[in-house]
Amino acid sequence: MSNKTMIYLLIFVVVVFLVIDMVTLMMNRSNFTVQYYDTDIYTDYSEAATITTVSGLVFKNEKKETDYLNAYEETSVQTFEKYFSGISKEIGKDISVVNIDMKTNKRDNVLEITETVTLNGLVTKNDDEVFNLSMGKIQLNSIAQSNIRVHLPVDADIESIEPTPTKITSNMITWSGKDIANFPNINFKRGEQQ
Repeated sequence: MSNKTMIYLLIFVVVVFLVIDMVTLMMNRSNFTVQYYDTDIYTDYSEAATITTVSGLVFKNEKKETDYLNAYEETSVQTFEKYFSGISKEIGKDISVVNIDMKTNKRDNVLEITETVTLNGLVTKNDDEVFNLSMGKIQLNSIAQSNIRVHLPVDADIESIEPTPTKITSNMITWSGKDIANFPNINFKRGEQQ
C-alpha cells in the first residue's frame, strides 16, 4: 500500500468518522492498523449532511495507543477543520464543519472511535433541482471489514451513482470492502409527491 493511499484512507476515516492529527499520522503511521470502519452518511434536501463513522484501530503496544489518544484528544477538532478547509479548496466546494461529536471505547485489543460530524456544503443543488452529494475524486482504500452507507431522503429519485455500489436498498446505498474506491458521488432529485 502506497503512503498516499494510506494517508487518504486515514484522512477519510478522520472525516467519516476518525479525526487523526496529521503530525501524529506522519510520525506513527506504522504504529497501528485500521481493522474496520463503518460509515453512515445521512442527507436530506438541504446542503447539510451528517456522517457517523465507527472505526477500530489496533496498536503495536499500549504506549503507542496512549500517545495516540493524547494527541487525538488535544488536536482532533482543529485537524478536522483544517482537513475540510483543504478539501474545499481542492474540490471547489465550500464545505464547513457545523458540529462534531467524538467518543472512544476500548473493546478487547481494539480502540473503537465513533465520530459524528455535520457538514454544510457536502450537498449542492443545481438549477435543474438535482442534488449532488460528493467530495470530488478523493480515493479511499478498501478494507475487508469496511462499509459506507448513504441514506437519501425516502422519496428521492437517484439520477446517478459513482462508484458502483455493492447494493441499493430503498433509499440506502451501500459500498463494502473492495467496492469502496472513491468517496461517493451521488446525484438525486426530489421524488414526485403521491
